[in-house]
Amino acid sequence: MVDACITVALNKDFATVWPDQIPTAFGSHFAELQNHYNAIVAKAALAESAGGGAADTKAVAEIVLETNAYVLARTLAFHFKQANDLTRRAQVDVSRSEIVQLRENDLVSKATTLRDLGLAALAENGAADHGLTPARIDALTAAIVTFKATLATPRGQIVNRSTLLKEVETDTASLLEQLRDLDDLVVQFDGSPAGLRFSEAWKHARAIIDRTGEAAAKKSVPPAPLTTAPVTVG
Repeated sequence: MVDACITVALNKDFATVWPDQIPTAFGSHFAELQNHYNAIVAKAALAESAGGGAADTKAVAEIVLETNAYVLARTLAFHFKQANDLTRRAQVDVSRSEIVQLRENDLVSKATTLRDLGLAALAENGAADHGLTPARIDALTAAIVTFKATLATPRGQIVNRSTLLKEVETDTASLLEQLRDLDDLVVQFDGSPAGLRFSEAWKHARAIIDRTGEAAAKKSVPPAPLTTAPVTVG
């Protein structure tokens, strides 16, 4: 489904096709698609594990914060690398597992540091082309606020499974709309043989979604999030 398109874009064969290439908007929109996709996967997993019809609100907020912090960290790592700023890159060069392993207060502290570094870098040359946008900063800020609020919330206050599943359906519909926007950008990578192959591979991945239809896509969320590291499909 959507992960098929993400896998195509992350294929090492296309590593030079779209990063920092016109239309540069593809990079930032694709990063947002990955972020949205991973958040939906996390929420769906919580819904499935909510035996008896309930899941902990704090757990949802923590996963959302971890996801947003990780995506911004990798966005900043790329931006600082392009700027040859090794000092700041070292501050943000963390893996998903390193973020997930942080304790509650440490997670908030790390996320806040990433947010502040992102705010400071927003106006720098190439920031937008590298995926560093106000929307990404705002998403992390909202996740920080939400998670901090849950730290003072009794664990007995929960959201039920049906509510989570409904949110997954709504979020997935929005995800598919993001994918349609990317379709309009992918067709513009027609200036090289590799770009044409990328466009064709994307089209085949999209055909999987088109055949199953939106209704089926809303009910089917892949079981594991995809990272921003290139992968090989074969």
